[in-house]
Parts: sequence; structure tokens; C-alpha cells
Amino acid sequence: MYQRFRELKLELPSPKQVKRLISSAIRTTEASFCERLMQQLSVDTRSKMDDLLKTEVSEPEDEAIQFKQSVFSFLKSDPSRVGLESLFKEIDKLNHIRQLGMPVNLFDTIPPKVVGHYRRRAAAETPRDLRRHSKAIRYTLIAAFCWQRSQEISDNLVELLVQIVHRIGINAERRVDKQLLNDFKRVDNKPHLLYQIATATLEHPDESVKEVVYPVATPTILKAVIQEYHASTTYDQKVYTVMRSSYLHHYRRMVPKILKTLEFRSNNEVHRPVVQALELLKKYQDSNQRYYASEEQLYVKGVLKSGWRDLIVETDSEGKERINRVNYEICVLQALRDNTALKGDLGGWGEAVW
Repeated sequence: MYQRFRELKLELPSPKQVKRLISSAIRTTEASFCERLMQQLSVDTRSKMDDLLKTEVSEPEDEAIQFKQSVFSFLKSDPSRVGLESLFKEIDKLNHIRQLGMPVNLFDTIPPKVVGHYRRRAAAETPRDLRRHSKAIRYTLIAAFCWQRSQEISDNLVELLVQIVHRIGINAERRVDKQLLNDFKRVDNKPHLLYQIATATLEHPDESVKEVVYPVATPTILKAVIQEYHASTTYDQKVYTVMRSSYLHHYRRMVPKILKTLEFRSNNEVHRPVVQALELLKKYQDSNQRYYASEEQLYVKGVLKSGWRDLIVETDSEGKERINRVNYEICVLQALRDNTALKGDLGGWGEAVW
């Protein structure tokens, strides 16, 4: 300001006058900014923003006024522990913001720092404090808050989805491990045991197994080795079976809501198969078919793990191969989890991931 006064060859004002002039300029600029932004909001949008701040509820048959948590306070809350209920609450928050009907380009020409400034102001105030502002300032604060909050909630949704899919796999592995440990006792130091058996066999090639091998490895130990081998060869199948049961009877109901709420995109060719596979899941989300139609294009490369093709393909009585929808959905969600990094790292997905 001093530099500007010198350029205009005007007498410099006192420090108090400078402070008053700057404060007045800031208020004038903010009032003009808020007024312009409010004019971009429809009357219906403003009315819905006011509804976010309501905390009073009066029943027709009861004259007493009751109070409830405002939707605005609900939008400010953080996600609870990982689970379907937490995921559904985040979807509910996002739907509340989307139903406001704010213009998609409302803040396109406004620096993010300015939007963040108003967003933080709104987050620090109660619904009562917001209602006391002038309409222009109130709607600007709520719009900035909802604009940035919608992005945060979208990120929370993706993180919750990834954590839930991870939990399905981890819980399945734990259940299978516990079952296997109950079935047999793991044989320790097998390389040394094999060495002893091989040495004893070579030293006494003409003697019977009972006389040569049993002194080194008892029948009980040999049976444990066989059980451990069979268990290890079917471990992945057992884990997948448990995952499928958990997903089918509990977690599957999250998929339609996620696909309706989020749009997955990627400008990285490596991840395109996963995005296209998600579109296929979305296409069939309201269908009761157990299998995909034979003419559907299924995305395998970049989606299925090695050896998982046998888990999704079933053969009917006529020898025709069919793709089980539930099994394929699990594979797609696993691929999404494996290709998505947490904590804001896009993991190569590119811009505008969700």
C-alpha cells in the first residue's frame, strides 16, 4: 500500500489509517466476491443449504421443540471404524452434498487457497453461527465447505473400499490358517529331515523302509509331512472359498452402492482393464443372473491373478464354459485393491481417479 501511495505521489497515511483502509478494502472485496458467488447458486440450492443447518424438529402433536444433529454437523464428522456401515454413511454424506445441485464449475476460476480459507471458516463454525451471517457469506461458506468436503469424502470412500477388500482377504487367511493348525502340526526343519532320510537310504540301499527310514522319521512325522503338503497345495483354494462365502453373504451389498456413487477412471493403460471390468460389474449390478452372458467381453489380463482363472470358470453339463459373476467380482475388487495406493498416492492411476 505504501508503494502504491508513493507511485501516486500522495501523502502517506498514518498506520491506523492504513489498517482501516486495508480492512475496508478486504470487507468490500469479500462482499463483492460472496455476492457474485451467491448469484451462481439457484434458489433451490440456497434453500437446501439452509436445510443443512436445521437443528430443530417440532412434532405436530407435541408443542415442545426437539433438537437433532444438523446434516451440516453430520457432513463434518470423520469416518468411523472400517466396515459396511461406515462406508454407507460416507455414501450418504456424498449424496447429501450432491443433492444441493451446485454448479460443477462453481470454483473453477477461484484459487484453491481461497476456497480452502472459506472451507476452514465454515468447518470451525456451528450451524447457529452460520445462520447468523448474511446470506452471501453464509452460502459462500457452505458452498466452499461442501465443495472440498465432497472430494475428501470420495477419497474416504475409496480408502474404505480398499480396506474392506483387504480385510476380506486377511480374515479368510486367518480362518484357514486356524483350521489348518487344528488339522495338523507343522513339521519343522524339513530340509534336515530329508537329508537324514536320504543319507540313511543311500547307506542301506538293500534294507527295508521300516529298518532304514523309521528310525530317522517315524510314521507319525511322515504323515504330518504329507498332510502339510496337501494343505499347502490347496491353501489358495481354501482361502478363496472362505472369501467367497464372506463376500456373498455380507459384503456384496456394498458393490451396487459403490458403483452408483463413484466413477472410476484412469489415463494409465496399465489400469484400464480394471476400470473396464468395473463397468461390466456396473452393467450387471441389478441382474439376478448367476453367470455372465456368453457374448460379454471379460477382462482377464491385468485383472485376474495367476491361477485364478479356474476359480471363475465353471463348465455346464454340455461342456460349455461359463463365468461365475460372484467369483469374477471378487477378482475385480482384489485387482482394484492391488492397483490402488492409500494415503492419497494415486499409484499410477493418473488424474481424476475417482
